[in-house]
Amino acid sequence: MYLFLALLTLLAILSSGCAFLGSKSPGGEDGLTDITVYSRDRSTLDDALQTLRSDEQKGLVDLTGMELTQVLGIRVDRSGSARTWTLGYRGENMTRILEYSGGAWDMVDAEIPIPDERIPLDQLVLPKRLFEMQKNPIGEAYSRQGVNESELMLRGETYLLTIPSPSGTTILTFDARTGGVKPSS
Repeated sequence: MYLFLALLTLLAILSSGCAFLGSKSPGGEDGLTDITVYSRDRSTLDDALQTLRSDEQKGLVDLTGMELTQVLGIRVDRSGSARTWTLGYRGENMTRILEYSGGAWDMVDAEIPIPDERIPLDQLVLPKRLFEMQKNPIGEAYSRQGVNESELMLRGETYLLTIPSPSGTTILTFDARTGGVKPSS
């Protein structure tokens, strides 16, 4: 019984994203070592969409009769590449959530609320281009907050870039058609 509890405890510690004291850090000094496991791959939304189109052509994904109503970029860096892209599609009686991470799409049919407004993605500036166009304000906000990643949401034709930090959150708003900065509301 004690062996079983000890193994469960060890498994909990290893899967919790903790760091071990006294282990070697990447810099070679004693200290904390991050043992969190997640995909380190990043991709642009352009690349993720290209893979999605390929998957549709191969019959791996069926979005017939569905409209894109949600785009989320998770852990977006200064170039507009994300660790994860999440797309929400709405059909007549179905919601389909697609998640792109590590070079592949996963799909879930779900009954969760997502926006109703269709996103005309083919008429909008994609994140990589947006981050190129708005390099200065985005870079300044990242530096001011002391972070290298943020969350990006496309709602209708507006991008909301949420840059968190311990001292507070900054939200930048952009017109998704032009890439221009929108005044904060």
